[in-house]
Amino acid sequence: MKIKAYYIFIIILFYSCNSAINTAYDDTTARYNAYFIANEVISEIEDELFESAEYNYDSLISLTYEIDTNKVSGLKDKKDKSIQKLSILIQRHPESKYVYPSYALIGKSRLLALDIGQAITTLKYVNSKTNNSIAKQMSLIYLMRAYTEKEDYSAALEVNNFLKKLSLEKSLATEYYLNAHYLHKKVNNLDETLNILFELEKIVKKRRLINKVYFAIGQIYLTQDQYDIAGSYFQKCLKNNPTFEMEFNAKIFYFKSLINSSEADIKKYFEKLIKDKKNEDKLDRVYYELGLFNLKKENYNVAIDNFKLSISENKSRRELMYNCFKNIADIYYDNLTNYKSSKLYYDSALANINRENKDYNSLKEKSDVLTELVFNLEIIEKNDSLIYLTTIPESEVLKVIETNIKNKEKKQRENKIKNNNQNFLIDEPKVIINSENKGSWYFNNPTLVSSGRNEFIRKWGNRELTDNWRLTSKMSFSTLDESNQEVNKETNNIVESEEEVKMSTKELMSSLPFSNEAKDILNKETEKAYVAIGKIYVQKLDEKLKGINTFKIFINRFKNSEYYAEVIYQLYLIDEEKEKYKNIILSEYKETIFYKLIINPDYKVDEFREYNLLRTLYGNLYNKLVNEKNKSVIKEVDSLQKIYYKNPFFENINLLRSIALGKKGGNFSLQFELKKFLIAAQERSTIDYASSLLNSAETVHKDFIFSGLPSFKKNEDERYYFIVIKNDEEEENITIKLDNSIKGLNKKNDIFSFKLDDETYFDAISDNDLSSLKKIEEKFNSNLDMKEIKVNANFVVGEKNMNLIFRSKNFSEFLKFYKR
Repeated sequence: MKIKAYYIFIIILFYSCNSAINTAYDDTTARYNAYFIANEVISEIEDELFESAEYNYDSLISLTYEIDTNKVSGLKDKKDKSIQKLSILIQRHPESKYVYPSYALIGKSRLLALDIGQAITTLKYVNSKTNNSIAKQMSLIYLMRAYTEKEDYSAALEVNNFLKKLSLEKSLATEYYLNAHYLHKKVNNLDETLNILFELEKIVKKRRLINKVYFAIGQIYLTQDQYDIAGSYFQKCLKNNPTFEMEFNAKIFYFKSLINSSEADIKKYFEKLIKDKKNEDKLDRVYYELGLFNLKKENYNVAIDNFKLSISENKSRRELMYNCFKNIADIYYDNLTNYKSSKLYYDSALANINRENKDYNSLKEKSDVLTELVFNLEIIEKNDSLIYLTTIPESEVLKVIETNIKNKEKKQRENKIKNNNQNFLIDEPKVIINSENKGSWYFNNPTLVSSGRNEFIRKWGNRELTDNWRLTSKMSFSTLDESNQEVNKETNNIVESEEEVKMSTKELMSSLPFSNEAKDILNKETEKAYVAIGKIYVQKLDEKLKGINTFKIFINRFKNSEYYAEVIYQLYLIDEEKEKYKNIILSEYKETIFYKLIINPDYKVDEFREYNLLRTLYGNLYNKLVNEKNKSVIKEVDSLQKIYYKNPFFENINLLRSIALGKKGGNFSLQFELKKFLIAAQERSTIDYASSLLNSAETVHKDFIFSGLPSFKKNEDERYYFIVIKNDEEEENITIKLDNSIKGLNKKNDIFSFKLDDETYFDAISDNDLSSLKKIEEKFNSNLDMKEIKVNANFVVGEKNMNLIFRSKNFSEFLKFYKR
């Protein structure tokens, strides 16, 4: 019995050991086979993302990668491979402790492929099912990143708050903090971002990553104006053997932290940067930062010089070029109030960014405003100058003109020289801290040395290093001949230039506005320009005081201007003496809109409400027109006409009435109504639309082929037409006779001309009164001789039959019917 019990114990013990051995085997196989391979594949994807990452040092630097499926070669295959390996592990070793970590890695694989929905589902599953702390933390870290990629920041922050309460596994701590930094950088929470960076500073050992951490901490302190602390972190980065790119940017940002240092220290620091041969390709950035420094110090002209030097050194960095141009433009705009220069530099800035840039629209708007302002300022300057020249003695005028011509020619010569030497640096690179700065020693600057050598070769050729090279004569006779030819050519050019100056002087003298009529034209332009400038200052540039001064100059200069009341009203709106200007409007300009606006400040509001109402009515009427409810459209427009005919927008509604009348009658009626509408139309949009409809109707008529003979009937019509058939040669003569007949009867019917076919034309007038047209017919025929009566058939016809004549292009059949 004892032996039996002993055997049972041995069997149980063996079974237990076998189970433990199996579990250990599952874990070992899983860990070192499928799980290991899958992890390697995922690491390979992450390595590619890290290597392809582009770091923008001018914003808060990223510590981890941006997920971009285009930057990983064979991403789908790698994702599928990792998922396949992990799936095999899950199926073959279901008892292994690596099952749920495998699920978490499957979620991460999907995340890296930006299959966000599936990634979130997988990671939520892991979090809800496992008690394995590593798997749970892995799933939550990846879930936080997945929500961040989805831009569901509230969900990502919720996951982060949960993770902060956990005791993180050491192997996952760095990955957690990197993804938490990524999240808080996205939501722009600098305080929490800084706390995360401090945690990373404690645990990170890898040199490249810890340098990024130092750099990022320095950046945040810099934004908080804690310059000394920021500088210390940039120094930490520099002392830790960073990459060249990181080193250069750390030096640049360290300089930003020296804002409170002396100008001598700043100059010394920058000279060191410029002398460093490693920075030869980055001098544009160095000068740019120096420009920002001087801008902050309010050394505006010096800052402009720095930015210009940066532009001259820039080879291909469009964004930096854009920033330089924009900063120069902003200085001219905000600080030096030189709008003309500002406009030019804004244009240059726009040329260096894409339309997709977030600043493009605001910059374009500002540039357009300045273009308009400069245009009007130049009109005033030019016109006033021309009128002034007519008030001084002719001898002085000639001197002014000749001086201007010579200055222009000098500028042209300078531009020509500049273009010829465009491959060489005109401005010598130097550290400009203030206006007294003389630059560093020439031979310590490789850029200057290279520039000087190029200039020497351009002037003297690639000469050998010999004594007295300038005194050595190496010219051949042919060279002397060529030189003489050049001298003769230059002499001829001087003579020709003097003749051109004389001609230009005469032409300019003759173009001056000596007559009162010419001066009036220029003064009208100047008046309009002043009004435009005042409005730009007040409404677009928020320069209220400049706007007031401009308007006051206007009212002192142009008391009889057509814009006088408008300018007085503008001053009433913005000047302190508003009562003074109000009384001028109320007493002297009662017939103007400005009087109405003062009496009823809601006048424009009421007008706007009416405009919105008419737009709504237009939409309803248009829908009826589309649904062939032509009579309803005509009736409604006729009733609205009595109330809203003065509103400019009502013209659009009137066009709908014309179209409805035309559609109700036929192609001829439509063309007639459109021509009638165009006589009175004033709005460009309605004129263009009506003209396009008319062209389409004419094309349809030209291309239409009528089969058979038209069959005419006696109809009761609402409208009638008097038609005069004519050929092309007699067109004007017959139209004049018809017009005389209408005037002779004291009637006001409008005449419209139409083309029936390639050879036949006709004039048409319309009336609802048949007897009125009969009188015109009788009067017209009494003014024709027998020959004209035979050639120029004419008749009164109802609308239905006229549309049939037009459609069939056959008036002969109607004449037979008409005579019967």
